Amino acid sequence: MRGKWYLTAAALAIAVGVLTQVQASAANQPGRENVPPEKIEKIAAALPDTPYAEPAKPRKMLVFTLTKGFRHASIPLAAKAFELMGEKTGAYTTVVSDDIQMLRPERLAEFDVFCSDQNTGNLTTDEQLKQSLLDFVKSGKGWVGIHAATDVGGWKFPEYHEMIGGVFAGHPFRRISVKLDDPASPLCTMFDGKGFEISDEIYTFRSPYSREKLHILMSIDWEQANIRQGGNRADNDYALSWIREYGKGRVFYCAFGHDDQIWWNPVILRHYLAGIQYAAGDLKAAATPSAKLTVAPAHGPELR
Repeated sequence: MRGKWYLTAAALAIAVGVLTQVQASAANQPGRENVPPEKIEKIAAALPDTPYAEPAKPRKMLVFTLTKGFRHASIPLAAKAFELMGEKTGAYTTVVSDDIQMLRPERLAEFDVFCSDQNTGNLTTDEQLKQSLLDFVKSGKGWVGIHAATDVGGWKFPEYHEMIGGVFAGHPFRRISVKLDDPASPLCTMFDGKGFEISDEIYTFRSPYSREKLHILMSIDWEQANIRQGGNRADNDYALSWIREYGKGRVFYCAFGHDDQIWWNPVILRHYLAGIQYAAGDLKAAATPSAKLTVAPAHGPELR
């Protein structure tokens, strides 16, 4: 009897140990790291209630979290925010993955939008997978990029750089004044026609960035921000959010997302929702390159 009890206790200990290992492994999966309950509560409280446009059909977004370069701690926050936002608004459903095989054409075909949740580094050398992602967008689907999604210089994939519209050049700024370059865009209605102040790790971009190709939604208001040094562009043109058409598809990028508090900023979350719905094809917006337009911007506050 005693022997049976000993074996049962030993088996139970082994089972508990295995379960603990499984839970730890799940918690450490890239993009699936545990988000503290208090942060989930903050995200949930900041989410929009309704979509900006009724989906033409049920939409599905792949939130891709793979990194081979620097890994941002805010990746799981963004994934959780988008998952909860889709559930609450009904605008889309979400699958979160870091599996490179999700880029296979038959897998991507399940989705309407590919979201680069701060993918960095050389994600793959498989030319078929790389082409599959381009073909996905060209065919009429959508691409959404968060913050470090433009940190792809190490990925020898110039066609992808061209599609997303710019490559990370540095982050010399933090507290900035933001100008709405197109305050009338459906993707900017949440700002009520006013520029604003924000603090985050602010990215800057190099070629292929160009207003000849991109419809800029917002940028650093250089004069209002009173920035005197630290810039890395001679033209002081520091875009923060843009859209573009690519083949039959649509691209949306927003530079905000490094700091945790971005993911419970209700206005920025609404901007991301509008961008996702634009990429999915449900929210219609003109993507004429900014260089071909004359639009009166909405300036941000003057900073001291």
